[in-house]
Formats: sequence, C-alpha cells, structure tokens
Amino acid sequence: MRPARLIVGLLQTLLVATAVVLPAQTAHAADTSFYVDPANGSDSNSGTSTAAAFKTIAKARDAVRAVNSAMSGDIVVNLRGGTYPLTSPVDFTTADSGTNGHNVIYQAYGSETPVVSSAKTITGWTSAGNGQYKASVGSLDFRQLYVNGVRATRARYPDVGSNFQLQASDKTAKVLKVLSSQVANWNHFDRVEMVLQLQWAENYLRLKSYTNSGGMANISLQDHEAGILFQRPYPLLSNGSPLHFENAHEFLTEPGEFYLDRDAQTLYYLPRPGETMTSATVQVPTLQTLFNINGDSLGSPVHNLQFSGITFTQTNWTEASDNGLLNGQGGNYNISADPTNKQYVNRPPAGVHAANADNLSFTGDTFTQMGSTALDLHHGVHNSAVTGNVVQDIAGNGIMVGKFSDPDVEYHTVYNPPTSPAGEDAREVVSGVTVTNNLINRTGQDYYGTAGINAGFVHGTTIDHNDISDSPWAAISLGWGWQSAANAEGDNSVSYNRIGNVMNQLCDAAAIYHLSNDPGTVINNNYIHDVVRTPTACSSAVAGIYLDEGSSNMTVANNVLSHTDNFINRNANGPNVTLSNNTTTGTAVIQASGLQSAYRGLPAKVNLAYGKSATASSVFNSGWAPPKANDNDPTTGWSPTGSDTSAWWQVDLGSTYRLGQFSFTTRQDIDQPETRSNFEIRGSNDAGFADYTVLGRQDSATLPYTSTLTSKIDARQKFRYVRVAKTDGSYFYIDDFSVQQAGTALENSGTAPSFNPSANYTIKNVNSGLLADVYQAATTDDTAVIQWQANSGTNQQWNIVRVSGNLYKIVNRNSGKVLDVRNGSHGKGAAAVQYTYNAGNNQLWYFESAGSGYVIRNFETKQALEVSGGSTTNGAALDQWTPLNQTNQLWTIQ
Repeated sequence: MRPARLIVGLLQTLLVATAVVLPAQTAHAADTSFYVDPANGSDSNSGTSTAAAFKTIAKARDAVRAVNSAMSGDIVVNLRGGTYPLTSPVDFTTADSGTNGHNVIYQAYGSETPVVSSAKTITGWTSAGNGQYKASVGSLDFRQLYVNGVRATRARYPDVGSNFQLQASDKTAKVLKVLSSQVANWNHFDRVEMVLQLQWAENYLRLKSYTNSGGMANISLQDHEAGILFQRPYPLLSNGSPLHFENAHEFLTEPGEFYLDRDAQTLYYLPRPGETMTSATVQVPTLQTLFNINGDSLGSPVHNLQFSGITFTQTNWTEASDNGLLNGQGGNYNISADPTNKQYVNRPPAGVHAANADNLSFTGDTFTQMGSTALDLHHGVHNSAVTGNVVQDIAGNGIMVGKFSDPDVEYHTVYNPPTSPAGEDAREVVSGVTVTNNLINRTGQDYYGTAGINAGFVHGTTIDHNDISDSPWAAISLGWGWQSAANAEGDNSVSYNRIGNVMNQLCDAAAIYHLSNDPGTVINNNYIHDVVRTPTACSSAVAGIYLDEGSSNMTVANNVLSHTDNFINRNANGPNVTLSNNTTTGTAVIQASGLQSAYRGLPAKVNLAYGKSATASSVFNSGWAPPKANDNDPTTGWSPTGSDTSAWWQVDLGSTYRLGQFSFTTRQDIDQPETRSNFEIRGSNDAGFADYTVLGRQDSATLPYTSTLTSKIDARQKFRYVRVAKTDGSYFYIDDFSVQQAGTALENSGTAPSFNPSANYTIKNVNSGLLADVYQAATTDDTAVIQWQANSGTNQQWNIVRVSGNLYKIVNRNSGKVLDVRNGSHGKGAAAVQYTYNAGNNQLWYFESAGSGYVIRNFETKQALEVSGGSTTNGAALDQWTPLNQTNQLWTIQ
C-alpha cells in the first residue's frame, strides 16, 4: 500500500483523521478489474493491473464500455490515490451501465484517496503594495479561491462580521437606498455586487449607477436584476435588510480576502498571517461539473453504477458574476417574476449531476469546495442511494434530490405527471432514493438560502440518520409548489436525523422545512438543537420544524426540539397533519439520532481536535483520561477528580486555525445535571490560557440529558488551543468534543480594551454624543437604558468588569445592576435594560475596536448595542441590532 497523492494543502480538515475507522468497503467479486493511476499510469496501457494502469478515468470508462454488454459479474475500476485533474466533465451515459443485474463500480483502491478536481494552481505571485500580492490568471473567471486548502473571502465592504442595511427602496424608480457614506465611485463599478439578504434568500445584485440626495445614495441595478427584484413580491424587499458589497479592489483590506480584476486578468490577495506567497498553494476552480451521469432517456436510463471512496472537489459557477443572482428559494434562482408572484426559476449546477438513472449509488465519498450544489439527483432517478458520504464547505446546497420547477413552468404549478404539467412523464419523478448516514457541514457558504439536503417533488424518498450542521438556512427542505392539491410527493421519510447550528443566518424556515401535500410522509424521531435567531435574520420564524403552505396528510411525531427559537411553525397547512409527542427532551430519540454505528467515524474526518494531544486539570482515573473526550467515541469520556472545583480539559490542535463550529456532547450513561450547565469553550494561543477568547458558553440553563451543544464560532482569529472549563466549581464530565475549521478572512486586530475594574466610566455614543443612562436613575430590574446628555449622575456611570476572557459585565454605579438584553431576546430591536446580575449570556458583552471607538456586542445574541434609529435626542432608547458599521453603534469609553 502506498500513501495517497493529493493536491498540496487540500482537504486539511477532511484528512486530519487518517486513523478513523470507517465502514469497510464491500469486497466486490469482479469478472473484470481495471486500474487507474493519475501519477504513473498511461492511457496507452491495458489498464488491467496496477503496473499497467490507465492515467485517466475517461479512458477507464471507455474500456468498460467495451466489455459491459453481457456481464456475469461486477466490473470494478480501481482508482489509485492522487489527483485526477479535469479540463472537461467526465460523462457517463447508458453505455456505461452495469448489465444483467451486475454493477460497474468506480472505487478507491484500498485505503488510498483519489481526488477528482477541476482546480488550477495560480503561481507567479509578486508584491502589489500595501501587503497585497498579485498574479496573472489569464481568462480564468471564478468566485472562490483556496489558499493552502482554506477558503478565502471575496473582497467585501464592510468586512466579514458586519453589514449595512437597506434604508428604503423605490420600486417605481427601481432604486435601492443606503446611506451616502456607504457608496463611492469604485473602480469597475458595474462589476461591484450588492449582496442583499431578504428573509430566506440572498440576492447578488450588480450595480449600475448611483446618485446622492439628502444623505441617501440611490442605487440603480443592472437591468436583469432590476427586472426581477422590483417586480417580485416575495421574499419581501424590507427596509432594514442586511447587505454588503463585494468585488472591488478598494474592498481588499483584511487578511484572507481576494479580488479578481477580470479586465486586467489579475488576481490580488492579502495573505493571512503565516501565509507566504512564494510557497503557498493557491487554487481556483474551473468546471461547473466534474461527473455528469445522464442516461440517454427515461426509457433508456444509465443504471447499476456505483461510486465509492472518491473525493470530488473544486467546482466553479459564475452565474452571479455574469447575470446577477436572485434566489427564489432553496437555491433555485429567478429568471423572471411579476407583481402577482408568478415566478420562474432555474436550477444551479452541481459538482456531480445525475438524471435518467436507476440503481445508482454514492458511498463513502467526499464532496468539498464546490462552487454550487455538491451532488444533484435531478430527475428520472430511481432506486438509488447516497450513503455514508462527507459533504463539507459547499457554496450552495449539499445534496439536491428531485424535480423542483423547470424554467418554463411557474414555480407554484402543481407537479403531478402525467396530468400536470401537461406532457410530463411520470418516470421523471425521483422515487425510491435513500439519503442516509451522511455528514453534512458548512453548506451555503456563498448562496445562503440553500440546504444541507434539498428535496423537491420526490416520492418514496428516505432522508434518515444524517448529521447536519452549520447551515445558514434549513438543514433539510422537503417539498415544492406551495400547494395542498395532489402532486407527485408522497410516502417520504425524514427521520432520525441529528441537526444543530442551522438557520444561522436567514429566517422564515427551520431545521426541517416542508412544503405541499405529501400523503403518507413522516417526520419523526429527529433530534434538532441550537437553532436560534442570529443578527442577520429577519423577524419571521426560525423554527425547529416548519410546515409551510399546503403541507397536508402527513405525520410529525416523536421529535426532540431543544433550544430552538420557535418550536413547530405552521403556515397555511392543508388537512390531516398529525402532530404528536414532539418535545424538548428525550434521551431515546437523542441517542438514536444521527449516524448509525457503522458510520460514526465520519465526524472525526472534519474534527480538528480528533486524536490530538489532550490534557486536563485532573483525571479521575485512567478509564476517564483526557484523550477519551476527543476520540469520537460516545461510550467514553473524560472525568476530573470529584474534588476538582476548577475543572478544565483542553486540546492542542497542533497548529493555529480559524474555527467555525464546536460541538460538546454531554454524558450519555448517567444523568448528571450539574455537568450540563455553567461551562465555557475558550480559544487561545497560550497553552496556559493566561489570555483567551470565549468561543462558546453555557450559562445556568441546564442542557437536556444526553444532548449536544453545537454553536457557530464568530471569533475571527486563529487559535491553537481550545479549552472547555467549568465556571461554577461543580463536577464536570465531557463525553466528546469537536471543533471544525472555517474559511473567511481574519480580522485586522484592533486595540484590545483594557478597563480598570475599580473605575467608573461613561459610555458615549459617537453619533449623538450622549451617554448611556439608566432612565430616571431607577434601581429596579428591567428599567430601560437610554441616552442622555452628560449630567455627572451616577446613573450615567458604569463599572466594566472582566468576567472571563473577552467577556465583561457592565454595571451601573447607581443601581448596581448590569446591562442586559431584555428577556434574553434574539430579536433585532430588543431593549437594553438593567437587571440583577445572574451571569446569563445576555448580560455579558464583548468590545470590538472600530476606528474611534468600540462596537459593544452581546454575547448571547451577537448583536450590537445601539441608539435606536440613530436618534440624537435625549431619552432615545438603547437596543440591540445587527452590527451595521454605523456610528449609532459606535461608543467611546471615558
């Protein structure tokens, strides 16, 4: 056996766990075996042994075609480890099928890792000044860039972590209004894009021109986008919607950002700390699709094809650059719309695409760094399986299944072939497909309104036992059409899935979202947790389960929905929807959810902490040693001694990483409530944690028995060490802990705040010049905090006391009570009040340096303290809002 040869730096997080035990690949008895070796093979070889291997997959496919007409056993194509660079998609048609009930199998050879990629490496970097580097890219056009295997950020303004907001819109004049200070005559103005988030969808809008009037910039869009946005009634074009701008050289200000000047055919990049452009591996994708599996017709499908152990990576899609892009829903993007809500959509491409296919399977594959959808079973796919795959770092949907709407069919049309639309063939309906035991993480990285698994009009489809996290929209979306009338949907299952940290950017959906009449379908025994409204979400539902328009004739039962902003949301349902025994706790459901035992090695493949050196404050005995907490084994865990009143456990990741998500799994075998509250997850580059950043925190609220806490990490620095620490002196226990890498730019470090805990400060708003003040010097809980002119009152004086790491409590001198977000609300506009200190997350704040002051953000909600509406008058309320890079959210501490 020899080591796999990979693209340098690629799949850093996916390959950290080389010792993970995964399901054994089935040993296939083959009449014929072929071998492909991208490094040492040759397409002039016979391909019949490792010594005479082909070089390309296309050549092996052609060899299969010569011998598959009368199969008496499987044909196996063994792919040696290494990178298979593609300059055009590999097409599989009916001619590539298995025959006589046997299969054609494309599989990894042994334990090697074949990587199918369209990446092109960019070299020839030279200094461009201001810390930037540049390289010639010729005619290449792309929207993603990967440096040493890590996603970079397309240059944006404001930077990651902040937004502007839509001030107003004029549908008649076809203009969008933002503050004049937020727009300038940027170079290549017509290629700058406004990225506008509306309820459940993102919109990439190319700019055309702008004028200033009365402090507002009136922005005109290019005709294609304007012809849709100002006609379409939904999603709502609402004032206050968050937005940012992308794709101008002027925006290239943070390490990890890039800008492509298409006219000059030049790529610019600002390196992150530790990146050296003379040695960095910089790659861009070139193809939309890697494998295109398409039978000749519905009556002559491709069939009995299997793909196993293959990594598919780096695909491209430039629709938004060429035409703008307005997401109608679920990544299906508008091609037209009218004021009566008649909308027509097209479907995004996929890295691996299948249609007119029977008995197709994908098992143990990896899909990563895709420029749109990862895997799409489009139409006419039957009796096929997607099992045990890793899907991570995807621009759009993870897995799409089934028909939605063809471009010439209005998307509310009932799809029920052969009656509607007229002439449709019933064989187009995807049926008998199973999507099970897949690990899906970090989808929707560019196209936010997309899902981990997005199924349309499907029948007899099983979506069970998947583990899905870190999605800006739904984890699973099932159904299409918004209709209670009979359609092609029915007899589907969405069951035993484990879902956390989803809906973490948008709104008006849920972890599991459903549309239309779906007789016989069940949504049951799912464990859904940590689905909370985030700063960019609108006020519509962010739910555990959402039964939207037309949902009918189905059962929703035995689901555990823990720590969800809304529970089960229903809108315009049809008849016969049965809801029963859906709760916030349930050990049996929690433990039975997610990946089944044969696939529980998959999470270790994306866990930076897996198998790394772990230490702890104390150890009960060798059976509960620190490495038991990051071994990806739910039957083991770490325990300190019973007398340890400052218990902590930490892991050395071995290098510094930008972190995107953590998961903390509580004890599974004994119900110990004291171990499930009052702890923190901390990041540091100091093994002694003399200085650290709090990445996550559980306050006094107790997690359910056997549950998992999963949360997005917003800190935009790199950390080498991660510590989980108890904060109340009680006994502790960690069953398992994981942390995952993120891409995106790093924050340019500002001056860290340093406050004297014995001093009293005033907190002055930069916009109004007025001070944070407790209304009428009241000393009672829940009194509003307002702004008022300076009067030397003690109700305008605040003691800022470090509680932990970067977190502070802000204590009013007059009342002794702390600054608090009322009721811990995640809603934009929730009032700032004073309240008796209870160490709740909504009473803790962190300070981000921003020019002449600080943005003060609440740890629970991640929203910014502001003066409501930018008022400059005495008595105006302080509240929380999406961080907006505006002076009414900027404060000086004096």
